[in-house]
Amino acid sequence: MDNEEQKQSSNKSKSKETKQKNHISEHNLTKDLYRNVATRTCHSLLALKGILLVAAIVLISSTKEISIAKPCDLEKVLVSLGVDHNSPCNYDDIKKKSTNLFILGISFLVLNGIIFLLILNILWFPKNKKFGICIALVVVHVVNAVVAAVYSGLTIKFYKEVLDSKEKQTEPNYAYIKTSMISRLMQNYTSDNVTSADALSNSWNKFFIEYECCAVNQVQGTTNDFDSTPWCTTSGSCQATASQIPKTCCNGVSEGNYGSAPSACHSSVNPGTYKSNCMIPIKKLGTIHIEECQISLVLITLLTIGTLGIAEFLIEVMLISYLCCLIRNKICPPKEEKIEMDEKNK
Repeated sequence: MDNEEQKQSSNKSKSKETKQKNHISEHNLTKDLYRNVATRTCHSLLALKGILLVAAIVLISSTKEISIAKPCDLEKVLVSLGVDHNSPCNYDDIKKKSTNLFILGISFLVLNGIIFLLILNILWFPKNKKFGICIALVVVHVVNAVVAAVYSGLTIKFYKEVLDSKEKQTEPNYAYIKTSMISRLMQNYTSDNVTSADALSNSWNKFFIEYECCAVNQVQGTTNDFDSTPWCTTSGSCQATASQIPKTCCNGVSEGNYGSAPSACHSSVNPGTYKSNCMIPIKKLGTIHIEECQISLVLITLLTIGTLGIAEFLIEVMLISYLCCLIRNKICPPKEEKIEMDEKNK
């Protein structure tokens, strides 16, 4: 009887040891499963992060080119001439947004570059296998999830703004500008000097010299746009019949020598001695040097960052959940006491 009892006791002991080993083995398999899933997800996330970093570089480059493009000076010139305007230059609004987009790209590149290196360092070069590594990963991924959510929202917002600006973009209304210029010239032009007491007249004369033009409509002879101006009807060298067009309209003059312009130009208005009409430089001023393909590249990049940012956020949520489970399993391994209690309860 004693031998049988010893055998039974021995069998029970072996059975408990076997169950304990099986339980521990199952636990280790679970930990390995979580670890493998988390690792593979991290690798996918790093690949996605790499694509986003490239997109950020493209955004920085494209917005930099737009920001340094020759600005639209049309509005500035029209204001100096006292001309009403309601037609912005092509892509002028997008050019104004390019600085904010450039800053967005720089900050996105820096933050995501740092997070990329942190994940890479913790994942591929761990100093130990303790659960502290997992906690560090969770912290990094939580921060990355927040960054992904914020930047995806910002890029989608900018995408809509740039797209709206592109779709609403129209050519400047040159017919309206021309009519307004003629009206202001006839009302305000009182002198052909650049240093007179009339600031608007000075601006007109400086405009004629700087942009090498004369009047609004093409001058054909002694009858021209200046006939109805105060310079010809009220006072001035035109009213005194000494000049038919301003001296600043003559070819080759500057602010320093326009006073000695030949009479064949300003008095006789001989062909070839005066400049072309001012609508030619006005139309050039209304052209901003930004190609449509540059705008399209910015839109594609913003859409890419926004879309991938959302995908990255969803991946981060799943990865954080896996890491939390891994941390829990590492902190609470199965203990012999617990297994024995489970056996007794059974």
